[in-house]
Amino acid sequence: MQQSRELTLCQVALCTSDPARSVRVFMEGLGFADAGTRFLWGEHFARIQKLPTKDDAASSISWLVGREDFFQLELFHHSSPVQRPLRPDWTAADHGWSRWSIVVPDFDAAIARLGALGVDPLTAPVGELGQRRVCIREPGSLSLVELIEEHAGLPGGIRERYYDLGPAVHSATVSVADLDVARGFWVDTLGLTLRDDVQLHGPEHEVLWGLEGTRSERFVVSAGDGFIEVVRYDDPVGRPQPEDRLLSDQGIMNVAVGHRRLDVVTEAFAACAARGYPSNTPPPDYAGGTYLTVDEGLSVELLVTPRELDPDFGFQPKPIFRRPRTWAPALDPRVEA
Repeated sequence: MQQSRELTLCQVALCTSDPARSVRVFMEGLGFADAGTRFLWGEHFARIQKLPTKDDAASSISWLVGREDFFQLELFHHSSPVQRPLRPDWTAADHGWSRWSIVVPDFDAAIARLGALGVDPLTAPVGELGQRRVCIREPGSLSLVELIEEHAGLPGGIRERYYDLGPAVHSATVSVADLDVARGFWVDTLGLTLRDDVQLHGPEHEVLWGLEGTRSERFVVSAGDGFIEVVRYDDPVGRPQPEDRLLSDQGIMNVAVGHRRLDVVTEAFAACAARGYPSNTPPPDYAGGTYLTVDEGLSVELLVTPRELDPDFGFQPKPIFRRPRTWAPALDPRVEA
């Protein structure tokens, strides 16, 4: 069967003040698996993320994977420039990457494991038994993570188990000032499919992240097995990102959309360039990613990783080191040992 040329949601990147605790929460609490840690530094790294420290830029980077093929969590901890904390009055209505969602097959057990690590839901669950949702605030990045009880009626259905792991990332949400402008990027430029038939959240879910009673409008696009939800909050009105914001600041750095094939990503990059979206570096010539700055200062990465490079780019679980308590990460079932 021919692979779709549509870009897929393949990464959520976080900046954490406590990488060891963040990794523990995602592994022991939610069942992700270790996919490697590296250290980045120097002028090229600074250029990739448009950091002001140039030659002195430095960060650790850790990768975690769930059960999906071609998806990873990417955790940064910058030492130069020193990570600046999330502003204390930040809300999920403020512009930029707002929150992200994962589905878990063992909802009650996941909440219990998180509680043992000192991470409790912000509210009681919303929804009927078998379709419940809660939201946590991951303590290192302070990002809002929605946990959804997996069920067949969820948009996208039951996610395929490419690896023998529990969680699957479902969606990422961005808050914007102008839905029409945002639609011009996600649909008209990147070519993602507008999904008028999909509603990821309703007014009843806003209580999960502290926005009960807000007024908003939104649209959803599909990106492979994942979704990107674009929201405009009207009451309260979302605030713009700080003018001096850096990608090293605490919180959700960006998300990546990508493909296994270089030509698909190259075409997407060319479409972005034609519409005037600047990139920090040229597009990859074989593998890797490039960071784009799109409308309202939003950061989006375009990423390509051929399957044979999965172990090097953090898209395959390590067979050693610490494993989740509930699931033991298997080697790629489609590759013979």
